[in-house]
Amino acid sequence: MQFFAQASAATVSIGPFFLLFLALPIVLFGEVLTARVGWLRRSNVPAPIVGGLIVAFALLICGETLPGAAALQGNTANPYWLWSVLPQWSFTAPRATDVERPLLILFFTCIGLNASWRVAKQGGLPLLVYLALAAGIALLQAVGGAATALALGQNPLLGIMTSNVSLMGGFGTAAGFAPEFEKAGLAGAATVGIAAAAFGVIAGGFVAGIVGGRLIERNLRLNSVASQPDGAVERAAESEGGFLSEVRDLARSGRSTLLHLAVLFVCMKLGAFVSAFIQSTGVTFPVYMGSMIVAALVRNTHDFAGRARLRTDRTDAIGSVALMWLLAVVMMDLQLSQLAHAALPMLAILTIQVIWIAALAYWLVFRVMGRDYEAAVMSAGLIGFGLGATSNALATMRVISRRFGPAPRAFLIVPIVGAFLIDFANALLTTTALNFFK
Repeated sequence: MQFFAQASAATVSIGPFFLLFLALPIVLFGEVLTARVGWLRRSNVPAPIVGGLIVAFALLICGETLPGAAALQGNTANPYWLWSVLPQWSFTAPRATDVERPLLILFFTCIGLNASWRVAKQGGLPLLVYLALAAGIALLQAVGGAATALALGQNPLLGIMTSNVSLMGGFGTAAGFAPEFEKAGLAGAATVGIAAAAFGVIAGGFVAGIVGGRLIERNLRLNSVASQPDGAVERAAESEGGFLSEVRDLARSGRSTLLHLAVLFVCMKLGAFVSAFIQSTGVTFPVYMGSMIVAALVRNTHDFAGRARLRTDRTDAIGSVALMWLLAVVMMDLQLSQLAHAALPMLAILTIQVIWIAALAYWLVFRVMGRDYEAAVMSAGLIGFGLGATSNALATMRVISRRFGPAPRAFLIVPIVGAFLIDFANALLTTTALNFFK
């Protein structure tokens, strides 16, 4: 396994597996910072985003000032590392794929394995309302982005690409639609989309936690918070959870952890074939959804049979470890140089989008979803996936729930809408906008 590779006479490329290894101390570094810096702790920013963003900025500065600086390489074609998420039984080398993909799919498979129908039916009407809100905000993102671009004398397709496509859709949607935007007349659509998605991930990681925390502290009177002296909640949050704590808990439950990992592995492998089949029909379908669906079927079959071997807390801990590791890798591999060199009109559009979605979440989503604690957590989640990615949303929600208390309805509704349902609505919206403006 090659960790370091000479990419050119001027640049040293750090390989994908070293990137995975480096992410672990970065997670711990972020946890130390969030525990010691008061405003970071109160902002509910996930620790991997803090640590990974510092590294990303350091790499950006080094890349701009030092000609021989190291660059991170996020893609790998290693068949052994990727085999569990590939729709193939052989160990032939696949095309180069993001090295963090197994972590991404493991995380969403954990969500699927916790998707018990006995809990899901409790979502009911609120789930449909939340989906309608997310779809409406995606529409407003597209309209606002196109209008801002036109006001600045730019191609309205620039506004579409830097709004609902890259923000609500994320990196995958931006990359998937980039060729169509190029054909419709937006030059450099892929670079624009990736840069906008990077901006959204950064903004979403910070804004979601800030808005969610403010909603809880200013609009709600939680008994668990009001009954404690100032600072007690923060001190409790410092002593609970965290990457090492989750790993230790899983290690103490060795046999149970191995059972859950085995079930998750099987779901990931079978889900890879499900995703590949659906994608072959031409339907826009996230790569992780197949595994998520298979895991949900396994969990509900298990429950229907009256078994009690699969535990939500164990799956939750595995998902938490995968999520923290995943976010650290993604943040370090953001390629901020693309964002630093973005045109001013693009940055203006993105800034307006951030303000717009934060205001809608604060004043609209919170009120429509019930003006309670769960509504506040779901508002933060909508900012997370509306500006960046579902993994961002759930990481922020985990930080909030660790600080203020569990939010089971939010953790049911947000993943279903943010990771799956909104993608279909957003793809239809993007296709309509492309045909209108091309």
